[in-house]
Amino acid sequence: MKRLLITAAVSLSGLPAAADPLLEGLQERIVGTWTSITCEIRPSPDPAGGAPTPTYLTRDFTYDADGGFAANITVYADAACEIPAVAYDFAGELAWHGPNPAAEGAWSQDYVLNRQLELTLLAPPMVEQMNQLPEGACGDGPFELNAVRDILGQPCALLNFVEGSDIVVDHDFLYVREDTPNMLFMGGKHVDGTGFYYPENRPTVGLQQPLIRVE
Repeated sequence: MKRLLITAAVSLSGLPAAADPLLEGLQERIVGTWTSITCEIRPSPDPAGGAPTPTYLTRDFTYDADGGFAANITVYADAACEIPAVAYDFAGELAWHGPNPAAEGAWSQDYVLNRQLELTLLAPPMVEQMNQLPEGACGDGPFELNAVRDILGQPCALLNFVEGSDIVVDHDFLYVREDTPNMLFMGGKHVDGTGFYYPENRPTVGLQQPLIRVE
């Protein structure tokens, strides 16, 4: 999963005051449900400062016509995405900004996770690892296999966060070409695994593997 930053409360009043036809077209094209074509790989930074390590995952995103979204990202223990380790389910609102230079028609936006943020451990080794953390490092109480944990508004060791803040925001961009409306692109990951913690970390080049429309 993209490492996310819990920041101070975000205002959605920054939406463009005047409708932009390019943005309106993109907002219409993203409505629906999208899923990974196949198992995906991401670089994850090494906390010790070494070379990035691979993370394998699948993504499912649904966007509605009112500017909301719901998503699932499942991380796997193997390169074939056959052994699920942890699932993140999250939902919130999109905050739109301006055109992104990565591709003509791409638009910078934030995922504001203010409706749902849940964590489910799907493999015993992951449960064992998380239960070695100090109490309160990711929600309250011991972890259990396949038990959904609500971490909305709470710090979690699996995510980067600013203590005392309560909304997770991921700075990214969206891109759906008019001539290929069944493929949705997000911003490419930085090669060192740096996440989109701040607006200036939004990618200016590169696209992720596209999601394909399923509804």
